[in-house]
Amino acid sequence: MTLVALGLVAVAGMAPATDAPLTASAAGAVRQGGPATYPAGSRLSALALAARVEPDAYLAGAAWLRPSLKEAQLRLKAGVVFELGVVRMDAISKGDEALGLAAAAFQSWMSSLPVTGRRTSVALDPDQLEVSPPDNWPLQDGDALFYPRRPSQVRIVGAVEKPCRVPQVGMQDARRYLASCPPSAAADPDMIFVIQPDGSVFPQNIAAWNRDKPRVVAPGAWIYVPFDRKRIAASTDGHFNDDAAAFISTQLLDERGAP
Repeated sequence: MTLVALGLVAVAGMAPATDAPLTASAAGAVRQGGPATYPAGSRLSALALAARVEPDAYLAGAAWLRPSLKEAQLRLKAGVVFELGVVRMDAISKGDEALGLAAAAFQSWMSSLPVTGRRTSVALDPDQLEVSPPDNWPLQDGDALFYPRRPSQVRIVGAVEKPCRVPQVGMQDARRYLASCPPSAAADPDMIFVIQPDGSVFPQNIAAWNRDKPRVVAPGAWIYVPFDRKRIAASTDGHFNDDAAAFISTQLLDERGAP
């Protein structure tokens, strides 16, 4: 009998319930920041409401940070960084200078990113949490909420000539941002990944033959330009671009709202 059948497998990021009080914190555009103690069984809404989120906080980019998620995210990052090294060495051996240089640059950038423990795609409006039980998760010790201010830019990374920050344009399709941040010769010509400020990831086909409907990019979003799937196929496990986008989705806006 499997552990699943026995009911012994915990939900990812969840810890066994205890009666001990827990410590959680809030930061960013809040009036009541810093750590505080909460009774066992408290939920996200208690932390969010106690933080007294400021009116100019950008709720779409708010982040819930959970220490127990860091281990899996560290493994995800390590895998992406490792595969970039393999891509770089394989490209060098084949004389593919463009791919080798792009992989080295992105490997250096990816290595610099922090492991945050962010749980993505969660609505963190304090009032909404209070009336929406599915979103109002139990708190764990060490949880933190971060509320940035509204940003004005979109960040474009990946297989690009150089990483860019460009002004967000209302109702503009994601693919049109590439005119301001050209993909490199190592880029996949057929698709991009749109990573909205809440960490939700959306693959978007952009070639003339497979183009998806336009996707509007919110302020503070990322656009990840993936590496050409065919050229990295021999060096990666087939999920490299998805994994890279997934790790980028865990990154935070800064307190001023910059991605």
